[in-house]
Amino acid sequence: MALKDFSKQDHAAITTLGLEFALAEILGGALGWWLDNKWGTSPWCFLAGVAGGFALGMYMIIRGAQELERQSTPSQTKGKNGHY
Repeated sequence: MALKDFSKQDHAAITTLGLEFALAEILGGALGWWLDNKWGTSPWCFLAGVAGGFALGMYMIIRGAQELERQSTPSQTKGKNGHY
C-alpha cells in the first residue's frame, strides 16, 4: 500500500484508533489496580490488566486498519467462475 494524502475522515479514524488503544490500556490497568487493592495481590492483577489492555488495544488497531484498508481499496467483482 502506497502512502497517499489523508483526508479529514482518515485523520479522524486514525485518531480514534489511537484513543481506543490508550483507553484499553488505561481501563485494563485501572481494573487490575482495583482488583489488587481488593485482593491484596499487588502488582499481579495490575500487570495482567495492562497486558490484557495491550492485547485488546492491538486487536482493535489491527481490526480498524483492516477496515480502513477495505474502504480505501476499490471493490472487485467476481467473474463468471466466481474468481476475481
